[in-house]
Amino acid sequence: MPDPLAVADMRSSTAAFLGRAGVREPMVDNVVLVVSEFVTNAIEHGHGVIELVLRAVGGTVTVSVTDENPAPAVLQQAGPDDISGRGMALVSALADRWGSSGEETWCEFHCDSTRSAA
Repeated sequence: MPDPLAVADMRSSTAAFLGRAGVREPMVDNVVLVVSEFVTNAIEHGHGVIELVLRAVGGTVTVSVTDENPAPAVLQQAGPDDISGRGMALVSALADRWGSSGEETWCEFHCDSTRSAA
């Protein structure tokens, strides 16, 4: 089972990657939050190995998280007393586009400038 403490490492790695790619605040915070949500969902609901892939090309940052669960991530309506179920709503609000094929959940952010990096 993946270690939930890995989420913090992935957030730190994401922030460092975005800095090297020339992405500026507040976009860095938004992407880091989405990485946290995607990876946490993969740990809680996924199966097998979790992989995070980040790309920054031509003003677009792409985040992709894969695991071995064939069920896609879904946007839910969390009630005011629910303690979870808001992650994909955050992704939908912050990212320019997102989707889930089941094993892969991805999103895109459009930025003013980035250097190409993967």
